[in-house]
Amino acid sequence: MRNTMTAPVIDRLLFQFDTGFVNARPYSKDVMDAMEPLFSIMADLAPLPKNDEVKMIWLKIPRGTLEDFGDFQQILDDGEVKSREEFEELWHEEYPDEYKWYQLFLVESFNKDGSLRYRGVSVGRNTIVSASFEGDTCSARWEDKSIICLCSLLAEAAAVSMDLLRNGTYGRVIDEGLPYWFRKGVVKRTDVMAVEPEMKDSLFEGLSQSVYERFCELVTTGQNDVSLLRPMKTMTANVFFCACSLGYKACNYKGTDKPLADQYLMHADGRDEGLTGRGSGLHREYGSIDFDSPEEWDKWYHKREHWGGHPWEVCRGGNSTHVDLFVHDSRDISFALAMGRMTEEKAKKARETGGYYFSVAGKAWSRAAEAVNFYVAIHDVGFPVVLEDADEILARFRGEDWIGIVPHDVIPNYCESMFPEEYGCILDFMHVYKEEDAWFKNIQWLPVERAKLKSKM
Repeated sequence: MRNTMTAPVIDRLLFQFDTGFVNARPYSKDVMDAMEPLFSIMADLAPLPKNDEVKMIWLKIPRGTLEDFGDFQQILDDGEVKSREEFEELWHEEYPDEYKWYQLFLVESFNKDGSLRYRGVSVGRNTIVSASFEGDTCSARWEDKSIICLCSLLAEAAAVSMDLLRNGTYGRVIDEGLPYWFRKGVVKRTDVMAVEPEMKDSLFEGLSQSVYERFCELVTTGQNDVSLLRPMKTMTANVFFCACSLGYKACNYKGTDKPLADQYLMHADGRDEGLTGRGSGLHREYGSIDFDSPEEWDKWYHKREHWGGHPWEVCRGGNSTHVDLFVHDSRDISFALAMGRMTEEKAKKARETGGYYFSVAGKAWSRAAEAVNFYVAIHDVGFPVVLEDADEILARFRGEDWIGIVPHDVIPNYCESMFPEEYGCILDFMHVYKEEDAWFKNIQWLPVERAKLKSKM
């Protein structure tokens, strides 16, 4: 089968390589030499703005001919197709467009003396080479032949993209041809809700109208403000457990007739750093403290060497799908003072007027209603408390915020940094499918990041 610069050939070669991070290691001299033309062709490409060791360029590679797609006789013998017509249909099914796009990354770093330390080549999420230049080369491995072939084909494709960049047409080609599943965009939540009313229903599940209206009042009147709180001079474990219990009752959790600490153990993460003496995980051997003693709370909170648990995860869940009830001490200003962020005068005032207060965190789509229930319940009995990301959560409930659209190879979570500040703090991210999402036409696509030539900067 021919090794042509076509999408089926590239895909067959890429299939042999792992996705994700690969530790740097020695490669054979043949592989090291095979990378050289690729790095030479892209020598004038400017690195990424946020990482001066990484370069990226888009490759537009043709799907080629039916012969590039595969060996008809072999596929026929394997039973995948029954005729040449089916073989051609399979080709068009897997490669419906005349071209397929690939994102090529090159990584290159040097030692302080200017000697080459590392080179990496990846296509999308597939790491092709992760080569350390510190030490000797090694003997050939089974994948070397594929690496060498792939580097040659990628160099050929990269040369085309670099020519487009030099003659000023690269940007237009990208804007007009790059498929949406590689792009970022935003869509107003109201546009999605108009087509999918169940989105709004799921957001409000577990949140009563009265609690929602109270939440709106607290946020819109500026009461969700740390500077307006009147912190508590003392704190005990039972005060913390009481605040948890208020939230559990507001969310209609089971077991709210149990003792306070038992409710916490029933619903929280459990890795409580020895707070209850019955938790799990790191430092559970710390032993229980007196739940009514401010002194023992202070010792556990301030003077402990048993970090590493999740004592504030009061409603257990995943990394981003749980609810926290944090306890803060506004008198703990040593770091701000050491960093010069606070004057001695302000530090003195903070120690005199400060104290303990709560903050609720739970901005995940599936937990925001619970977080709001916690916040309103704790606030309305008089405890000092704020809700983190309250403005953004309120905008989500009202449908006034933006939803982030991310490329299909990006997990739609923790993507805040991918979007400009003009869209505010985006809470939710998703993939889109043109054939399935009726609101697709309402997406505002963001400009694709421009590649630049070093020689023209």
